[in-house]
Amino acid sequence: MFIKEATLLLDLEASSIDEIIQEMLNAVFREQAATTTNNSSTTIAASGHRFYLTPTHSPRESTVDCDESSNHTRSHTLNRATGGNLFSTTNKMSTLSREDLIEEAKRALLLEIQYNEQAYRRLAKTIKSVSFHENEGITTDQSWICALCSLKSIQKRYLALARLAYPVNLGRSNEGTQIILLVISPQKEKKTKCEIELGRTFATILSDLEFRRQLIYAQDENEVKALLCSRAHELAEEHEQLRRGPDKINELIDECFKPEPRCQFMSGLIADLRRRLPLYPSDFVDGLRGYQTARKVTTSILFLYFACLLPSIAFGVLNYNNTCGKIGVFRILLSQTIGGLFFGFIGGQPLTILLTTAPIALYVKLIYTVTVSYNLEFYAFFGCVGLFNAAFLFIYAAFDASRIMRWSTRSTEEIFAMFVSIAFLVEAYRDTAKEFRKYYFDCVTSQECRNSSAVVAANATGRTDRTLLNLQPTLPHPNHQAIAADVNANINASLAEVVTTCKPEVAILYLLLLACTYWICISMLNFTKTPFLTETKRELIHDFALPCAVLVMSFVGSYLFKKVELEPYNVDTESFEWKIVDFRTLNWANVLGAMALSFPLSLLFFMEQNIASVIVNSPSNKLKKGTSYHWDLFVVGVINTLLSLFGLPWVHGALPQSPMHVRSLADMEERITMGNCVQQM
Repeated sequence: MFIKEATLLLDLEASSIDEIIQEMLNAVFREQAATTTNNSSTTIAASGHRFYLTPTHSPRESTVDCDESSNHTRSHTLNRATGGNLFSTTNKMSTLSREDLIEEAKRALLLEIQYNEQAYRRLAKTIKSVSFHENEGITTDQSWICALCSLKSIQKRYLALARLAYPVNLGRSNEGTQIILLVISPQKEKKTKCEIELGRTFATILSDLEFRRQLIYAQDENEVKALLCSRAHELAEEHEQLRRGPDKINELIDECFKPEPRCQFMSGLIADLRRRLPLYPSDFVDGLRGYQTARKVTTSILFLYFACLLPSIAFGVLNYNNTCGKIGVFRILLSQTIGGLFFGFIGGQPLTILLTTAPIALYVKLIYTVTVSYNLEFYAFFGCVGLFNAAFLFIYAAFDASRIMRWSTRSTEEIFAMFVSIAFLVEAYRDTAKEFRKYYFDCVTSQECRNSSAVVAANATGRTDRTLLNLQPTLPHPNHQAIAADVNANINASLAEVVTTCKPEVAILYLLLLACTYWICISMLNFTKTPFLTETKRELIHDFALPCAVLVMSFVGSYLFKKVELEPYNVDTESFEWKIVDFRTLNWANVLGAMALSFPLSLLFFMEQNIASVIVNSPSNKLKKGTSYHWDLFVVGVINTLLSLFGLPWVHGALPQSPMHVRSLADMEERITMGNCVQQM
């Protein structure tokens, strides 16, 4: 490989394949102004936004030394691109002149196509990467391309790597190319060192998505060289491991036919801990290093704050209405804060987000109905159900029940994700319809309300007077007037509860805030598909979509429409105390009933937690630290044990917040496939 013998062009500004090839050939075949006797020296030339790096061709053309010590011993000279000495070899590179050599190379590299009396040029011989994506299937990697050719007039192989300042459309299946590799070899070169073999070697290096991202963000040619050397050594180590593979066939056969132990107790938990404990410090360090990592972490924090806060408030209001104030917004926010922090520090997959979900809200309503029907203390029965639920989760984790998730297919994950999405949409529709029924349809105007109250009060007073007149011998007259006033007040209060005064402005404002929040969020999320601003600014707008939409519309609803009287939700801060629930109010029959209710709840927790973990650990997310399904389930059991002791709502892995958390932290690569813009992690 010619890593140190390559010509590097960084931030090349060109808009067509002709311009790019011309610049690369000019850098490769630049005439020598002088010769040097030291074949180990390297000369660098810089011009404008381009950096040309053309090291000396060593006698051993197929080897490269990337040691740091050898780099320090080489002498580098910086000069201008106009007439600089770029080759320090005594051998003449060709019998042709520089211009003739460039023209010959262009004829070999470019193919002229005639179609409908129009002509255009495209690369004749190329190497490209084909990848498989879960959502788009088989796609062509268009971010880079390798161009090949062989010439009669040269005696050496030449390699050039150009990184464009911005992606360029080079034709069909090359709509967003930013890295171009040029390989030129003599026609008399043997097959093992021809342009195809050399191109395959460097194409293997460029096929790695993470390496290409680092290459695009590299600051100078020294960093590019270091990246190329590092990646080459990694591939060499992988190749060496593959060569050692046949020596371990007997070990693999013994491992495959080795009888598995009958007892699988705690084996999954132990394996998860062994896999995750060595990587535990890196979970915190990785959030501080890397290109634009601080910005990604900051935007993810803001995104998660609103993505978790809004559904928590909604489910808190729902639980408050279902339990008559036993569980409300404050308890839900407190439980999710405790669960999220505990799981973030102790859990095996910190990307999973723990929340209270709609199925849990329905189960809380069921538990409250049971306590009302059998006259039980709510917090005691609720905590007992939660403790048995956690006990079942401990059993599932200890006996490796999460192994059944190996049969979870992509269709299962998408069906569950679609169910969650539909549930959120239905809840939004129900809340909107509820506001319109309350303030627009099933209501009376202010005048009708006053007239109805007067009529009802008059009738009630008349009936009361007649009734009390019959009781005049037994009731004194002052009591008669007091009771009539009490009856009138009770009737007016009942009428106010049944019928609401019409406030169409509240319903219209509710719909306006809902629609505008959705529109702003979607518009900012799709801003990366527009040609406006730079790529970094478009991505920044995309990351702040949800926080900006919520803050803007919250300001609009609170200040611009402050004269519209909106009904605030109830917060249950006064009813909460930090004390353990008193379970002594339950008898053995109540405990057995709580156990019966906890078993289907534990199955719900098992499925929700594992499906959320499977989607987070999907191969398309390209996570590198392994999974920990059993340990995560065990930690969720511990968290819900603590929450149940204090009568707080339960939490588990939630959708869609968990995969959205992964996406908010990921670096996305955009590529164009069949005219469509595709994003890949």
